[in-house]
Formats: sequence, C-alpha cells, structure tokens
Amino acid sequence: MAISVTTPQAIQGFIINATSADASGTETLLAGVADKQIKIRHLTLNNLTAGALSFTLSGAAALLGPVSIGAYSSLQWHFSPWMELAIAQDLEITADAGSIMVFCQGFIQ
Repeated sequence: MAISVTTPQAIQGFIINATSADASGTETLLAGVADKQIKIRHLTLNNLTAGALSFTLSGAAALLGPVSIGAYSSLQWHFSPWMELAIAQDLEITADAGSIMVFCQGFIQ
C-alpha cells in the first residue's frame, strides 16, 4: 500500500488527510511520540472503490475494526471522550486492496 499523508495547518492539535489508490496492507498515518499519547476526536473513512473494503485503525492493538464499508461509502466517528492510543504508539491503518481516503483530527499529549 502506498499512502499519501498530508497534514493541513491546525491551530491546535493535528489534522490528517490521507489517500491511497491501492490500499493493501498497513500504513502509518501519524508517528508516535515518546512519553505522549495520540488522542483522536474525529475520524472519517472513505471507500472510493466499486467493492466493499475492510479497515482496521490501530496503535499497539486494534482500536477500531475491522470495519466493513460498502462501495463508494464513508463512515464517520466523533469520539467523546477522545479515543486514546497507548503511549508512544503510531497511528496506523490496515485496509484491503482498493482506493481509500482517511480524515482524522486530534492532538498529542
């Protein structure tokens, strides 16, 4: 899987916009930071292909998923309280082969 990750300017925290024309495997969306946790407030997953895909969002272990999403569909979550990764863990996504888009917003503390 080759994923392109952009990080638009955020006044506070982070914003991730990631796309892949051929999702197939595990990719890092945001690298972990020593002695800190990634905390996620909002997540949108988009399937841009003609068939269903399966996504898993993970750190040290699966945080969300596997989630099956239909063709040309999107799923959104707004976490309250924040979804937290373990300390120093990378935020990763694993997906089936297909075209995907991921939008994620949160902060590192």
